[in-house]
Amino acid sequence: MAASTHRALRKRTKSAANAPLAIKVIADRVEEDPEVSELVTRLETAADRELAAGTVTLRWRREQIAVVKRAAALMGVPYQTYLKQVVFRQALNDIERAQAVLGRS
Repeated sequence: MAASTHRALRKRTKSAANAPLAIKVIADRVEEDPEVSELVTRLETAADRELAAGTVTLRWRREQIAVVKRAAALMGVPYQTYLKQVVFRQALNDIERAQAVLGRS
């Protein structure tokens, strides 16, 4: 998700933390604040782009998943986010080490 989308969501969340959303149901559709509608559209678009980026399926034993979930909980992040962060960081480290050994950049 883009940083601007995160900022917009945080701004909307902070500014409207205690204020109810002005939503009115009209027949089979919902009329909502244009700012909220635009934010939802941006979030949906960002989510669609992320899903289109790729999906990885891992087959792990329950015990392995439990360890990962426990570590993620200790770090305060969802386990799937934790997995992405750890795998990406490890991959970067492995590439850096391999390049140092091979003398490549």
